[in-house]
Amino acid sequence: MNFKYIPLTGSKHKVFIAGDFNNWNPEGLELTETNGLYKISLELEQGRYEYKFIVDGNWTIDDSADEFSLDKFGNRNSVVYVGKKPASIEQKAAEFETPDWVKDGIIYQILTDRFCNGNHKIDPDFSEWYYQKENKLSPAAREGKFKFIDDWYNTKVLNEDKNRHYLFYGGDLEGVQQKIDYLKDLGITIIYFNPLVQAASNHKYEAYDYFKIDPHFGSNTEFTQLVKDFHQNGIKVIVDFAFNHVGVGFFAFQDCLIKGEQSKYFNWFDWHKWPIPDKITESFDAKEYYQCWWGHSIMPDLNFDLDREHPDENYIKDQDEANINEDVVKYILDVAEFWLKEFDIDGFRLDIPNEVPFWFWKLFRRKVRSIKPYAYLVGEIWHNASEWVTQEYFDAVMNYNYFKDPVYDFFIGNSSAEDFADIIKTGLQRYPVQATQVMMNLLDSHDTFRFLESAGGNIRKLKLAVLFQMTFVGVPHIFYGDEIAMMGGHDPDNRRPFNWKFKNSKDSLELRNWYKKLIMIRKDNIPLRRGYFEFICAEDNIIIYKRTLKEKDLIIIINNNSDVKKLDFPLDSYIDIITETKLTKKFIPAMSGMILQKK
Repeated sequence: MNFKYIPLTGSKHKVFIAGDFNNWNPEGLELTETNGLYKISLELEQGRYEYKFIVDGNWTIDDSADEFSLDKFGNRNSVVYVGKKPASIEQKAAEFETPDWVKDGIIYQILTDRFCNGNHKIDPDFSEWYYQKENKLSPAAREGKFKFIDDWYNTKVLNEDKNRHYLFYGGDLEGVQQKIDYLKDLGITIIYFNPLVQAASNHKYEAYDYFKIDPHFGSNTEFTQLVKDFHQNGIKVIVDFAFNHVGVGFFAFQDCLIKGEQSKYFNWFDWHKWPIPDKITESFDAKEYYQCWWGHSIMPDLNFDLDREHPDENYIKDQDEANINEDVVKYILDVAEFWLKEFDIDGFRLDIPNEVPFWFWKLFRRKVRSIKPYAYLVGEIWHNASEWVTQEYFDAVMNYNYFKDPVYDFFIGNSSAEDFADIIKTGLQRYPVQATQVMMNLLDSHDTFRFLESAGGNIRKLKLAVLFQMTFVGVPHIFYGDEIAMMGGHDPDNRRPFNWKFKNSKDSLELRNWYKKLIMIRKDNIPLRRGYFEFICAEDNIIIYKRTLKEKDLIIIINNNSDVKKLDFPLDSYIDIITETKLTKKFIPAMSGMILQKK
C-alpha cells in the first residue's frame, strides 16, 4: 500500500506514519522525501486501517483519504482499505454553472517579484516601518534579514544565502505590462497573479493592506490600467488571496498589539495568552500566544467563529451552527467587492480554503457572483476536493491530486500506464463534468519542485507531460518560466527570476515553440477543450485516448518508453497534426507523442 504526504510549505520536514498497522508507534515508519513529496510503501494484509501522519512532531490527518473516523478522544483519523475498497463516492447530484470562458483558457501564473523588473525606481529599499526592528513579531525584521538582489540573474543566492527566503528581485507591474506581447504570442488567455496586496514578504501571502497594491509592485492606478490592457488583448485576470490569515502589520492586529483586550478588533483573532512579551527572543513561540498559520508568528489566523478555534471552525457547513464573527466576514466580503469593482478582475484563486469554514465560502461565492456572475473561483486544495467543488463553494481547484501527482508519477516516476489511467479516470468521476472542464491542471507551482528539476533536466519527459496537459480535460496551467525550461527545487529555488536571456538557449527556444504549437492546436480543435475523454489503451508505458465532440474526434498516443514501440492501431488512417504528416508505419518513436486526425 502506497502512502504519500504533500507538505503545505516548501521547507524540509520529518514525516512519519502511524496507525493500526504499527500499534500507533509515532517514530516507527519514516516517509522518504523525493522532490518535495514524501512517500512510503507498506505491505499490509487485507483489511481496514486507521492512520495519521506525524509531521515535525504534529499529528496530521491524510486529507486525501476517502473516509475518516473518530477515535475515542474525538479526534479524526484517516482510513485506508486494503484488499477491499469502500463504497464508491457518489458524485454530487446537484448541477451548477461554471464560467464558460474558463473552458477555453490557458492559464499563466506570475509571481510578480520574480517575473520582470520594469521600474527600478520602486525597487524594495526596506524603508517602510514593517521592515524595521520595531516590527518585533517578524524575525526577518528584527534581525535585518531583508535583502534586495540587484543582479536579476544571480540565482545561486537562492540556495546559498542563509536568509534566502527574504530576498527580493524587484519584479513589478510595469515589468508585466512590458511583457503582454510575450504572453499573447505564447497563447495565454488567463493570467493568475500570486498575491499583489501590500505585505512585507516577497510573496505577499500575509496581507498588511488588502485594499492596496504593494508599493514595490506599483499602484492601484497602474493595476487598473494593466487589467484593462489585458482585457483589450483578450486575456482575463484572476488574483490570489489568503483569507485564513493576515500579516502582523495588518491594521486590526496592530491595534490589538497597542490596545490589547480593549481593542475593538481583539476578537478578530484567537488569543491564547496575553500580553505578548515586550522583548521577543529566539525562544518565543507565537502559537502559545495567538493562533497563527503553521506556527509562523508573521501570519496570525483570522477568527471566523466566535465559539470555535482552528481547526474546529473549518468543518462547519451550516452557518446557523456557527457564531459568526460578523465584522471579519463583512470585511473580507468588502475586499472581494473592491477587487471586482475597482480593478475589474475576473476571479479569485483562494489560498488554503480548507482552513476557512465551509459556510464562509457559501457567503463568498454568493457575494462574488452577485457582482460578476461569471467570475472564476478556484481553491488551493491538494487532495480530493469533491466536498468543495459544488454549486455552493468553488468552480474548481488546483488539480494536484488528480492531475499533477499522477502525471509526475507516470512520466518521471514508477507508475504504470494502467495505474495512471485508473487515477485519471477516478479524478474525472470525482467531480461534476462542468467542474472538470475548468480544473486548473498544473505541472508546477510556487509550492513545488519544477517538473524539469524532478525529471533531472530531461526535456523530452516534460514535453510528453505538456502534450498530455494540452490534450486533457480542464484548463492547462503554466507556472512562469516552465515554457523556457526553467529549473528549481525546494522553495525558494523554484521561484527563480524569469530567464529573459532564454533566446540564447536552443533548448529553451525549442520548448517554448512546443508549448506554443500545442496551445495553438488546442485552440484550433474544440474537442480538446470541451470534448469527451476516453482511454483506448493504457499498457506497457503507452497511453492512447480519444477526445470527442459531436462527430469530430482526435486520438492522442503517448509513448513513455525509452525505445520504439510497435502499435496495433491503424495509424495509416490518420494524420499527425503536430507534425502535419501522414503516417505509414505502425510504430511510435521513443519518448514521443502524436495527435491524430482522420485523413
